[in-house]
Amino acid sequence: MKIRKILTIGMLAGAAMLLPTATRATIVNSVHDFTTTTNTLYWISGSPWNAPKTGSTNNVCSSCHTIHHAPDPTRGPLFIHTPTARTFKTYDQAGSDTFPSGIIFSLGSSSLACLSCHDGSVAINSQDTGVNISGVQTNQSTTVKGTTPLYISSSAIPIEVNGAQDDLTHMHPIGVSYASCQAALPANSLKDPATAFTTAGSAVTVANQLKAGKVECATCHDIHRTIGNAPNSGIFTVASGQNLCLGCHNK
Repeated sequence: MKIRKILTIGMLAGAAMLLPTATRATIVNSVHDFTTTTNTLYWISGSPWNAPKTGSTNNVCSSCHTIHHAPDPTRGPLFIHTPTARTFKTYDQAGSDTFPSGIIFSLGSSSLACLSCHDGSVAINSQDTGVNISGVQTNQSTTVKGTTPLYISSSAIPIEVNGAQDDLTHMHPIGVSYASCQAALPANSLKDPATAFTTAGSAVTVANQLKAGKVECATCHDIHRTIGNAPNSGIFTVASGQNLCLGCHNK
């Protein structure tokens, strides 16, 4: 009887291994892959600016990351893209009578990394290199790959400019503390961070989607396509439509 039970368990385990597993996409062939034909808008003279050179291979990652000599670790893990130098107007500065006061805003490095391209003022193909020794930056240099600057728009144009600042008040708040929102809003307006992020149920919790406890760009956007199998990079993969909103909001 014991041998039969062991055999049965072994057969079930083997069958489970044969079941199709959930697949996920990768950043390869996505809109953030600048080595392929998916981004002809950002080609230079008919070729991808980050295309493989003679004797080398495709490296999708190198558009934003480097293996060695990252210029500044505070930008993000081995992040090589030239950072945004803009001062952004966050949602708490909108002056809305319906927006509660006391909510803490401070853009995190992950959102600033996104804005280094998406603020429209820094070329997509602008990269920094350098060596940071004991916190002192040395030998930093900025290079525009392919020599021709390429922007999200047809030319350098900051997003939703309001005076001298980039206005982020016309989009979902980012850089906002989730805990301070819970404290400022009516009770149960926001879900507990430990709850599942989707209404259909998921191992991904609200807390998983926060960055250092804050709502950032990556809370809703999955540019590396690390969750699920999104059709495109930048589209969130666990929830869509109203379910994306209901991932955090009790409405």
